[in-house]
Amino acid sequence: MLRKHSKKYVLLIVLILPWLTVPLLGSKAFKRFLPAAIFICTFTKAIDIFGQNKKWWTFYKGIHSFDSMNFFNFGPYLVTSLWVLKMTYGNLPLYFISNTILHICFIYFGGLRIVKHFKIFSLVKLTRFQYLLIDVLRGLLLYGFQYMTELKECVHSDRSGN
Repeated sequence: MLRKHSKKYVLLIVLILPWLTVPLLGSKAFKRFLPAAIFICTFTKAIDIFGQNKKWWTFYKGIHSFDSMNFFNFGPYLVTSLWVLKMTYGNLPLYFISNTILHICFIYFGGLRIVKHFKIFSLVKLTRFQYLLIDVLRGLLLYGFQYMTELKECVHSDRSGN
């Protein structure tokens, strides 16, 4: 059983540690992919609320008014979205395979056990396979958002003569 204070430290580490890798992304990649990462985290928060109401999963108490999933969503999930886009964007098959492998590893090779142990979240009515399907669909949405963003910028720059 985690003590109240040690859980707070775990949540803060979950939030902060991934952000320590962001300078390695480079400012150009960070600026390029940040809107898509923020979009998918916001969309994920909406799914989190919907899924919690349907009892697909449960989120544990976090710090103050933030549930534990906020720390996970705006820490590792957001930063991983940035990294995966940087490393694979422009090659949809590579992106899809890489993203799916990351989710399979998280779901089937210990990640779900870790987040449950540290009382971040746990699945209730949702199977691991169903959770994987949701994650794969979110991944496609992330890529699609980035694609549409860049398509819009390309059209805009063509019209402005740049």
